[in-house]
Amino acid sequence: MRAPKEVLGVLEDNGEVVLTRRNALALRLTQESASRAELSTLGVVGQLFAASLDEAALDRVATRLAVALPWIGLLPAGLHAEFIAEFQAIARACIAVASFDRLAILLEAWQATAEAYADPRLTADGSDLEYLDVPEVVTEPVRDA
Repeated sequence: MRAPKEVLGVLEDNGEVVLTRRNALALRLTQESASRAELSTLGVVGQLFAASLDEAALDRVATRLAVALPWIGLLPAGLHAEFIAEFQAIARACIAVASFDRLAILLEAWQATAEAYADPRLTADGSDLEYLDVPEVVTEPVRDA
């Protein structure tokens, strides 16, 4: 649609409009009230999820999350509960402020940890991994040609 008034009419009738653009990501337009209702609902679901977890449930959640995030299987079993607890805390905080960048960062960091445990040059339990208390800047690795 090239006419903004038409877009607004469709938005009012349907509650949302997806604008597809050439050479760019599609945009989703929704009414603010609908967006806030979605976030509020997610918040309640997150709170319910958090309240329902005990230690046994953490193991089951990690097992089920491994379907959606298969790299979890590369983490030692002892880290599953730590991942779930951290994921849950950050997800709840992100829902509360309606911003999910921190959750994406958390997932990327845990996936990188799983990749480290997957390295065949390391022990399976990761006992030879060294965790840094202070981040260090390193140069980007270069592959041999």
